[in-house]
Amino acid sequence: MRGLYVVAAVVMAGVSAVFVLLAELEHRYGLSTTGLGLIAGSAFVSALLTQLGFARYADRGYGLVLLHTGVAMAAVGLLWFAVATKLWQLVAARAVLGASVGMIIPAARQAIVVASSGNLGERLGVFYAAYLAGFVFGPPVAGALTVIGDVRLPFLVLGVAVALSAFALRGVVVDEPGRRQVVVAVADRRVLRRLVVDRRVIAAMLIVVSFRYSVGVFEPLWATYLDSLGAPTLVITISLTVFALPMLVIAKQAGRLSDRAGPRWTSVLSAAASVPLMAMYGFVGLVPVVMAMAIPHGICEAIQSPGTQAAVAEAAPRADAAAAQGLAEAAGSAAAAVGAFSAAPLFSALGPGPAWLIAGVVMAGLITTSSVLDRPRRRLATVPGAPPSPDADVLAAPTSTPGPF
Repeated sequence: MRGLYVVAAVVMAGVSAVFVLLAELEHRYGLSTTGLGLIAGSAFVSALLTQLGFARYADRGYGLVLLHTGVAMAAVGLLWFAVATKLWQLVAARAVLGASVGMIIPAARQAIVVASSGNLGERLGVFYAAYLAGFVFGPPVAGALTVIGDVRLPFLVLGVAVALSAFALRGVVVDEPGRRQVVVAVADRRVLRRLVVDRRVIAAMLIVVSFRYSVGVFEPLWATYLDSLGAPTLVITISLTVFALPMLVIAKQAGRLSDRAGPRWTSVLSAAASVPLMAMYGFVGLVPVVMAMAIPHGICEAIQSPGTQAAVAEAAPRADAAAAQGLAEAAGSAAAAVGAFSAAPLFSALGPGPAWLIAGVVMAGLITTSSVLDRPRRRLATVPGAPPSPDADVLAAPTSTPGPF
């Protein structure tokens, strides 16, 4: 699994560089706020398409192929950012980078689900910690390289680093033996339909949607908002580290909490706790206070992320693990695209206060709907000799044959 952690960290360092340098790109190339929304939103649309189109193949034994393809695309996207000068080029480069994440994440999570037994939340927490390490260390590195050279240098350096990270995948095992299938029964092509009519799956996915919608809002607004408050580029890059560092520190413990209390319970409660913080950002107006608010927000998301992934895995058959994760991520990518495309125009038209408040209201609606569909219950401790809890881990054995969507 270590190769997966290395790839996740390096690729997400590249993604976070785009995140924090949007304001710098805006100034250098004369982009509009709407243009920033297009750059951010293109990543989520391309991730949606790749997750819907390719995540199924991780269930069929092609996980390593997806990982290598995703790493190559991430390197191309970052290097394209280094040479792009026009809006359409930046949009296309961000789309390639988004598609790479859509390749990597479902395949990596499927490998973790297959390898886990009773400690799924903890393992997902470790993977999330690696993912976050890129977000923690990528922004200050990108900011320092921008100061040393210009905004193109961090993309060049990180693009080369991502390409080299492919060597970490040597020896990584992402599939169960004998899972590759060339001919698949027609009945197995109904996996997607089975998943989308399952109330528990939909309820778990809505928390993913809420989380990813907030990410979509953050990408075009965060750097732009701090820039409008007078924060220099270096402070903006550090602000993302402030947001992500607490997440990195507690990620593994957050995964263990998910295993103990139940992923459904922890993901819903942590998602609900993040709503008021999201809604209040635009009304603060002070950079130090905004950065201070980011710390508890980061902690909430550190608890939420492994919980949402494990909740989706528990709600779906084990043999359809990658399909379920891909479907959840696809739904999340669609929500993130909506957040990115809508947040920038709302920011321009209404100002920061209403733009952030609307995002909080949308998140609250999604979380409430999820709770109505499947009321979250805390997992009870198992008593020796007692029958299993209805919330016990249902991933002990496959319940359907592997296949595509």
